[in-house]
Amino acid sequence: MDNDERIERYQRRRESILTVLFAVVGGLGILVFLTIITWGLVLYVLLSAAGLVGLIFLNYLLWGRGMMQETAGEREEEQVRASMEQQTWELPETEHPRHL
Repeated sequence: MDNDERIERYQRRRESILTVLFAVVGGLGILVFLTIITWGLVLYVLLSAAGLVGLIFLNYLLWGRGMMQETAGEREEEQVRASMEQQTWELPETEHPRHL
């Protein structure tokens, strides 16, 4: 590995770290500012939003994932049925029937 490549790799890594650091510091600054202005009300809003995200994730684990697995066969059958009903001119060039 060339020395220039090594320097360029370190510069890219440093840019990434600085981007994340500035985003975190800026986000914390905004959060502190909003907390001071709203007298702490914004923390309750963030806590409520986190609770909603948790409920959505729990709903997915209990219902959504199971329903996706249960209907996988039906989706596959529908895809096969749709592909069989396609007209010849709607097929991609590689799937056209060959007539001699």
